[in-house]
Amino acid sequence: MTYTLSNLTYELAVELGTVYEGEATGGTTTTLIDTNDLTQADDYWNEGTVWILDDAGGASAAPEGEYAKISDFDNGTSTVTHGTLTAAPAAGDRYAIAKKTYTLYTMIQAINRALRNINIEYTDTTTIDTAASQTEYTLPAIAAMDLRQVFLQTKTGDADDNRWVEIFDWYIQKTATGTQEELILPRQYTTSRDVKLVYMAPHGKLYDYNDKLDESVHMERVIFRAAWMIMNTEVQQTRSQDPYLVESREYYKSLTQLADVRYQIKGPQKRGRLMIPDKMVEDDAAPGENTIS
Repeated sequence: MTYTLSNLTYELAVELGTVYEGEATGGTTTTLIDTNDLTQADDYWNEGTVWILDDAGGASAAPEGEYAKISDFDNGTSTVTHGTLTAAPAAGDRYAIAKKTYTLYTMIQAINRALRNINIEYTDTTTIDTAASQTEYTLPAIAAMDLRQVFLQTKTGDADDNRWVEIFDWYIQKTATGTQEELILPRQYTTSRDVKLVYMAPHGKLYDYNDKLDESVHMERVIFRAAWMIMNTEVQQTRSQDPYLVESREYYKSLTQLADVRYQIKGPQKRGRLMIPDKMVEDDAAPGENTIS
C-alpha cells in the first residue's frame, strides 16, 4: 500500500488515541454534517482535524483521502466547518475527526521530523553528462553525502534501453568550504553519456495531503518515531513528570527502535576501489555495442 501524508496523519492520530470515526449525512466542500453522532457542544471540535476516509460510492472518489483543519463546530446543525476539500462529502462517506489535542500541523511537523531521520535510495541520471577530456565532475551536494554507485550510459537514443554499466574505482574529492565536491572518474569516457548516481539521503518532506511516502519505508517507522517526538516535545516543553507522558514517551521510543530493526531499508552497498581493465563490455553486448571508450 502506498501511504500519503493524509494516511500518515490519520494513523498518527489513531496511535495517539485522539480519533473518533463516523459516517457523514451530508456536507459541502467546506463543511461536514453528521446529524447522528456529532452532538457535542458548540466549538467542541474547533482547531481539530477531519479526514475523509472512504467514499460511500465505492469508487474512491474525492474527497476520499483528504484532510482539513476545522475552524468551527455548530451543535445545532451538527456541522463541522473546515478548510476547503476538492469535493463535498456525500451521505455515507466515512470520516474521522480529532480534537485539537494534537493539531494537524503538529502532526505534519512530527512526521517530517521523523522522515528526516530515515534515509532512502535515490537515483540521479540528469546532473552529470560525460565531457571531452574530463574526469572530474561537480557532484550534487545531496549525492556527495552518501554516494553508493556510479553507472555509465553505454547506449543512447532509447530511454528504455540505456545499457548501464557500473563504473568502479571512482572517488569523491573534497573542495573548499561552500563549494560542491567533485566526482573523480578513473578515466575519460565517450562524450555526452549520462552518468547515473545512486545514493542514500533523507526522505523528502511531505507537504500536501496526497504527497506519498516512499514505498521502501514501512509506515510504522514513521508513525512510531513521530509519536515519540510529539511525546518527547510535550515532556520537555511542560517539564512534566506526569507518569503517563513519560511512560508514553518511553513506549514509543521502544517501538521506534523495534521498527527500525524490523523494517530496515536496504540500499546498495558502497564498493571499495578496484583496479579494472581499461575496457569494459557487458556480457550480452552485441559486437561493437556498449563498449566504454
